[in-house]
Amino acid sequence: MLASQAGGPRPPPVTAARFFQLALELMDGDLGAAQETIRLFASEAGLSYVKDAADRHLAGPASVPDARLWATEFRPLFQLMTHPLVVDSAVLEQQVSTIYNFLYGVNGGTRMSRVFNFIIRLLISWPETSPTAENSQIAAVELALDVLSRLLDCNTSNIANSDKFTALVSGLSKCLEQSSRSGDEFSRLQASKHLDYIRLRLNIGDQLVSPQERPVSVVREQFQLRRDLPGHLSADGRRHDNDHANISNIKILPSRDEIMSPRAEYLPTTDPSQWHIKGIRGRLDREFRLLREDTVGQLRDAVRETLEAIRKPATASHLRSKNHARTYTYDFPTPEAVELDRVGGLELLIRCNQPAALRNQSARKRKDWWLQSKRLLAGALVCILDATGSVLFCVVSDSTMRSIDDKPGRRPKSQESDTAAGPERGMFTLSDDEDMLYVKLQLVDPTAHEVGHALRWWQNIGSSPRRYLVEFPGVLLASFKDTLTALQQRHEKPDIPFSDMIAPADSTTPAKVGIPQYAQRPGFSFDLECITLMNSEFVVSPRRAPRSETLASLSSLDPTQASALLNTLLRGLSLIQGPPGTGKSYTGCNLLKVLLANKKKAELGPILCLLEHLLDDGVKSIIRMGSRSKSERLEDLNLRVISQLSERTRSEKSGIWNEEEVIRAKVREAGDLLGRLSRSTSWRVVKEYLETSFPSHHNELFPKERDSEGWETVNHQPERNVEKWLWEGDPTNPQCRPVETLTTLPLYSMSRNERHVLHQYWARNIRDQVIGEMIGCHREYTAAVTRRDRLRRDVDLRCLNQADIVGVTTTGLARNLDLLKRLRCKVMLCEEAGEVLEAHMLTALLPSVQHAILIGDHLQLRPQIQNYDLQSTNPRGAQYSLDMSLFERLVAPPDGTEPVVPLSILETQRRMHPSVSELIRPTLYPSLKDHERVSEYPEVVGMKRRLFWFHHEIPETGAASHDPLSTSHTNMYEVEMTACLVSHLVRQGEYSKSDIAVITPYLGQLQRLRRRMESMFEICLNDRDLEEVEALESSETNTLGGLESGSAQRLNVGKTTLLKSIRIATVDNFQGEEAKVVVISLVRSNPQKNCGFLRTSNRINVLLSRAQHGMYIIGDANTYSHVRMWSDVLGTLHKNGNVGTSFELQCPRHPETPLDVSRPDHFAQFSPESGCNLPCKKRLFCGHACSGRCHSNMLHDAIKCLEDCPRSKKGCDHPCPKRCGDPCDAKCQTWLEGINITLPCGHCVASVRCWEAQDPASIRCTEEVARIVPGCEHVVKVPCHLDVGSPNYQCAATCGQHRACGHSCSRPCLQCKPRHDGKIESENHGTCITKCGRKYNSCRHSCEAPCHEGSPCRPCDAPCEVFCGHSKCSKRCHEPCAPCAEQTCQSQCPHFQCTMPCAAPCDWVPCSKRCEKLLECGHQCPSLCGETCPSMAYCQLCGSQDVKSTCVDFIEMNEYHEISLDEEPCVFPECGHFLTVSSMDGQMNMSAFYEMDENGVPTQILDASRPFSDDEFEGKAVRSCPTCRGSLRSISRYGRIVRRSLLDEATKRFISWSNTKCLELAENLLAAQEKLDRTLAPKAVSHQQKGPKKAKFMTPRLKHLHEFQRIAGDNGRYAPIIDLWGKVKRFSEQVRKEEQPFQRVADFVQHANRSRKTTEGKVFQFEESVIQVKGHLLATSLLLKCELVVFSDFFRLEPESKWLQQQEAQPNINWSIYMDECTRLIELARTTHNVRDQLQAHLFAAQFCMFARNLRSATQPKTETAEPAPAAPAEPVGTGDSDSEQLRKTALDHVAQARELISKYKSTAVLEDELERVSILVNGGVFYQSVSKDEMRSVYKAMAREFSGTGHWYYCQNGHPFTIGECGMAMELARCPECDSPVGGQSHTSVDGVRHATDIERLANEVGRMRV
Repeated sequence: MLASQAGGPRPPPVTAARFFQLALELMDGDLGAAQETIRLFASEAGLSYVKDAADRHLAGPASVPDARLWATEFRPLFQLMTHPLVVDSAVLEQQVSTIYNFLYGVNGGTRMSRVFNFIIRLLISWPETSPTAENSQIAAVELALDVLSRLLDCNTSNIANSDKFTALVSGLSKCLEQSSRSGDEFSRLQASKHLDYIRLRLNIGDQLVSPQERPVSVVREQFQLRRDLPGHLSADGRRHDNDHANISNIKILPSRDEIMSPRAEYLPTTDPSQWHIKGIRGRLDREFRLLREDTVGQLRDAVRETLEAIRKPATASHLRSKNHARTYTYDFPTPEAVELDRVGGLELLIRCNQPAALRNQSARKRKDWWLQSKRLLAGALVCILDATGSVLFCVVSDSTMRSIDDKPGRRPKSQESDTAAGPERGMFTLSDDEDMLYVKLQLVDPTAHEVGHALRWWQNIGSSPRRYLVEFPGVLLASFKDTLTALQQRHEKPDIPFSDMIAPADSTTPAKVGIPQYAQRPGFSFDLECITLMNSEFVVSPRRAPRSETLASLSSLDPTQASALLNTLLRGLSLIQGPPGTGKSYTGCNLLKVLLANKKKAELGPILCLLEHLLDDGVKSIIRMGSRSKSERLEDLNLRVISQLSERTRSEKSGIWNEEEVIRAKVREAGDLLGRLSRSTSWRVVKEYLETSFPSHHNELFPKERDSEGWETVNHQPERNVEKWLWEGDPTNPQCRPVETLTTLPLYSMSRNERHVLHQYWARNIRDQVIGEMIGCHREYTAAVTRRDRLRRDVDLRCLNQADIVGVTTTGLARNLDLLKRLRCKVMLCEEAGEVLEAHMLTALLPSVQHAILIGDHLQLRPQIQNYDLQSTNPRGAQYSLDMSLFERLVAPPDGTEPVVPLSILETQRRMHPSVSELIRPTLYPSLKDHERVSEYPEVVGMKRRLFWFHHEIPETGAASHDPLSTSHTNMYEVEMTACLVSHLVRQGEYSKSDIAVITPYLGQLQRLRRRMESMFEICLNDRDLEEVEALESSETNTLGGLESGSAQRLNVGKTTLLKSIRIATVDNFQGEEAKVVVISLVRSNPQKNCGFLRTSNRINVLLSRAQHGMYIIGDANTYSHVRMWSDVLGTLHKNGNVGTSFELQCPRHPETPLDVSRPDHFAQFSPESGCNLPCKKRLFCGHACSGRCHSNMLHDAIKCLEDCPRSKKGCDHPCPKRCGDPCDAKCQTWLEGINITLPCGHCVASVRCWEAQDPASIRCTEEVARIVPGCEHVVKVPCHLDVGSPNYQCAATCGQHRACGHSCSRPCLQCKPRHDGKIESENHGTCITKCGRKYNSCRHSCEAPCHEGSPCRPCDAPCEVFCGHSKCSKRCHEPCAPCAEQTCQSQCPHFQCTMPCAAPCDWVPCSKRCEKLLECGHQCPSLCGETCPSMAYCQLCGSQDVKSTCVDFIEMNEYHEISLDEEPCVFPECGHFLTVSSMDGQMNMSAFYEMDENGVPTQILDASRPFSDDEFEGKAVRSCPTCRGSLRSISRYGRIVRRSLLDEATKRFISWSNTKCLELAENLLAAQEKLDRTLAPKAVSHQQKGPKKAKFMTPRLKHLHEFQRIAGDNGRYAPIIDLWGKVKRFSEQVRKEEQPFQRVADFVQHANRSRKTTEGKVFQFEESVIQVKGHLLATSLLLKCELVVFSDFFRLEPESKWLQQQEAQPNINWSIYMDECTRLIELARTTHNVRDQLQAHLFAAQFCMFARNLRSATQPKTETAEPAPAAPAEPVGTGDSDSEQLRKTALDHVAQARELISKYKSTAVLEDELERVSILVNGGVFYQSVSKDEMRSVYKAMAREFSGTGHWYYCQNGHPFTIGECGMAMELARCPECDSPVGGQSHTSVDGVRHATDIERLANEVGRMRV
């Protein structure tokens, strides 16, 4: 319809009517369609129909209104506007507001007035008869008032402009009064409710004070006491900035001004005549102020006291008021970081000092303390304050971690939500730091002021006062904040039902409670069949109630319960008083059944239930809201769980997604802002600020210095300019001119003080600007979160609407008030209403409630409050009586002027024995009756009386000091007496855990009792055993059919603590509970006769009404006798003899024995085992006599008979070896020796058990035999009787399967090969967890990591073992070592000396003579001359026998004592093993390095050895001890061999390290290139103010990169590439020839020659092949690649950015630098046969040629726009410029050479794609498109392939390494992957020129693990 009318003439009224009717019909269809309907309706096209109806169709004559217009257009329109799906939807909130505002119209509601004036005229002339109730006059009035009330609420300004509303209300009110009384009474009531609400709202508008008006001060007459009013109504003016007459303007938490205010707060009394606001708003005002004083007031006063203590620590009072909150103070809170979390909002990471008690504790104790402590729990309220009174309230975030092992409460954050600004984020916890704790805080009220306060604290500038973090333990903000906020909302819109009874405007009019509004529908009646016994039909008419006796006869209710139920159904506001034990919960459950049975008929919707233990099993649909339930049955019925399973509509999904996107965007924006804020004081930011705000100061502080030639000198330390300026001023001048003046003065004319002031002024301006932006960002974030949460609540609302009952706590109700208002509950039921504060009850009375049911007892416990000055029991607090519930106030108004609401009382109690109920009947419940069954309760077992007051006069703890501020008390005598009495009762064996309860009024006493009873152990029976005991005792026959049968009937008993055998609680937490036996510890006993809060009848009532069978009171009767109710109770007890100074115990077996106990130790003296001291005469189950004293049956069953067992065994005469109390073995276990029995298997057994001898077939042969397991074929040793072929056998042998990694599987076979019915089902050996164990080739270590099949070993992390006499290497084993730079070698003796430097191979011929030195023992040294002498333990003469018998000659196998040391000295390495010199020389192969004479003595040095030529040593890089592979580096004799090996090893490590580093840099380049591709192109920038940067000490190539960055806008686009270029440059310096081990040693040798000034110095010769050039090649390539990435990106974006067309954007690039570098790279790669590097260099050169050509053409003047380059290669086109054409020819030449290389060498195929791209570029195609990251990665993988082999390593004839896999030997011919020379071989024989490089194999493992 909307599409058809678009752009055409306006439709006739018929079409408009159809439009409204169709929209209304769509509301009852699909939910998504209904939401889309309203969206379309709220569009411009949809609203045009409303405009037609209101403007065009009402433009006719006003004399006779057209009723058809109402029926066809306005009624469906109004029904649509008030439809529940419309007004209750958060998704449609904006559209609904648009519709209402459109109907309101402009110019003060012109359209609204026109429509409603038409309706009023129509109602006045309404026709007499109407066909249906829907068309009735009263229905029209109701609908009109409903729309008008919502129009009033749609805009706040409507209240202030109330004239037109007042006129319309007056007209509609007259129509309501004149309407026919015969109409629908239900609609009339609804219309009256809307009318009352509108009038109340308009009254609010009338009370708004206009700007011209001023509050008139209250004139106080002399000598007349007046109550000071709040806010501007106060005679002395406002008390502080948070003192307002309207509670809606009061902040929940106190402000700084409020904390420091000396005036008392305005607190309304119980007298409504003294309130400044009357009626229901006055009641809401009173409850808000008193509740805030009770909760927030204690925080305010505690903060004030803390501030006083901070300001005046010496005079601070050590006493505090008991009404103040307990606090913990943490010193020196400092904000470390701030973040805006997507879930948690703004969070501050705060660092504080650890509590003093933890500073010297160990980490473990500190962690345990925090884990057990209740401090700084999530949700705890804290505040940050200082001595100035600055206060910032926060709550502890749930992301605060208590230890490093703790898991954060919040789910892991996504990357976008991580906006932390501050130091690098780590794991900040409460306990892990020794001195500091770290806690995360969230602002309580994140307003703009509070957010700014927090951010300014974080980025503080200048000095600041010392701050403190104050915690309020036990104070949870959520427990009161939501309720106070809800009261403010209800005060704004006081649509509270039953206001005329709760807060009547006229107290003289008696309250009249009518029937519920929903029950006033014509013909409605309640069906009570669901609660009748026989499902009898029973109907109750609201206008004619039946007798309660009738209902009682048909149901299980007693007459008073039936009367209460009937009265409740007939009263809109119903109160039921249930004295103790009268069954108010049972009555409530039956009431719920009735309401649910009539729910559909009455259209009740969900029933709101404030206490969940009323929920009966018969209720099928329950949803809970709020915290966790105490009932496990209701755990999965939480709204959070249910709503997650509900589907969302498309509109809801779209709306939530849009808001989530806004939230993510704001989180990212906040991250940037917080980062800027953290850098706000840096010199760069200050420089930018001065450049824009104070240019003159900027030029002074950062001048541009130019030399005589015009060159600008760049200052490389500009940050020192600011620091230097700050501290250079005159320090002696303390005067400071105003900052406004300083901003205009030269900087260097200021004093030091003025400079610091001005600098802080700059910093504050910078900071405050960013904070302002952050506040705006946070405001938008908060708004988006609020909108998202409201959208989510639509799903919650749908789930709640499908429930029968919604269970919620009062706090949860206040938190979800907006949601529950839209639920439209008509019935609200609250049990224990006498314990609910009136403030909570007022928030629970939702506007839709028509039936409120309050069940409770105002004579029991009152609501709990904190402030004693507000309690009704306090003479000063009686005028406030905050602890008076709404239930009590309606039943017994405090001042007698308010109406009394009718009350139903339950009068029959079914809990207490009559003797117990007699204590409360005469004082509180005169009409209370006892049910007949309570008189039949049994006596308390073990006690002579069921009711007794044990009187004592032992004073309570601290009674002498009489501390008036103590809030908890203890009495240790009563603790012991109570524990002994309870122990006595438990030992009777008659009571389960729930049967005995201990009640005490004080929490301190409760804790003492718990500790005492935790240490006492008792024998007990569980509930099932108790049932068996009862069944056993009720049995008439208990025959003992033999000893064994009697033993079988014995009951199981257990041991537990006394605490677990009973219930223990305070009186305040035991209301509604009961127990068979109750023991009460009254605690108080003092000379002042102060009984504390037990002087109130409410607590006494609860205390005395919990017992069923019996009750025992322990207390000082003198302390309580002055209280009236206690006096009456004591009188009743005295009358019956139930008061005394000793308990009378009773032995159940000897009742005549007197047992009087008056002290705790009397229990053990007179009743040690719960009976008496007489011996037990009962037999044990075995038949022996019990040897104990008299005790209960339970203890009797626990006794174990210690006599010898008399029971015999079947089939033998052996006696039972056990005690009589132990169960006998089923078979005789006696061993029989000397019995030789041959088993069927052939084995013979000599000894067996008796039962086996009786049945030889049962003997199982245990002889171990070897068997083969079928399937896995393992040979296992098992007992002979075990059948390994049986289906149930599982092989436990080690699997042993050979894995691919080379290890054998060590798991049990049954895990690898599970069997079913004896057959192997599958085979899975899992992951190998064996230690790798592979030996490293360059050291003696092995890989310690778990098996890593398929991946190489990680580099050896053991400490490096390279050392010499001068120093030791401090690196890890796998890292290259720096050669020792010392010029002297320690290899020397008296006969010879080495002249080489320490790192070079020795040039001496080692001495072979015996050392002439003496050992400590006096004998000659057994070692060689020049070696370190061993200890005397190795003396050949006096050494130990083990040393002498050591084999030291591997040739003749002689032992140490057999050799002649003069002929064969020994070599003694550090490892402790030793050999003769000839044996060790043979192991070291000395003949390969020295010429040897016929005696094996070295005489001359041979030629220099080849590098890596260690084939004869089988790959041992560094020579080692043949016994243990220990180091031989300390043996001077082998210095030449060892040092040469060390050089080889260092070279290999250098190769490994350089390749690793190179590949790491290559990966960084790929990542930077990928990031550059994702970054959007910057906009064109102006270079008018930015000339080219001239910097000293910068290479030309680096200058070029900075030049391109400057032209691109200097926005940091190329900064990562430039930084990486610097890293590559440093790496290239590290891999130069001069830095390699062999070259460094050669330099050491030359330096030594120069130092010694010898012309014939030693020469260190080595093959040039050991110098590695690969690292240098790769580093040079990476440098060129970095530059190509920048240049290619620049020229790719330049056509769009037009960078080069700007006047000052002419780069000066010397392209010959790059061409020369490429030429050098080509030549070096060619001479070293590195073909791939040579090919890449050609490609680099071609690209640089084209970049130079492109730059030349881009900077030349152009007369017309250049055409874009073609997308495919085109014919070469000349530019007309000879230089440009020459560049192109050079590029083509390089491409041709590259093609020649790629066709010749297969190893270069990986570069084929890059070659094609360069070829396209050179031939005029699209500009160079960089190789993809994946392609680049494949290139680098190919380059690193020579280091990824797993076999043995070899070198080709050109020195390039390659690998041979499998066995590691040559089996086929191939080509070198680098230079294409022949490699490999056949039949394990290599081709000519190939050398085996054993030790370099380790490099494959290191490089292979790198991700390229």
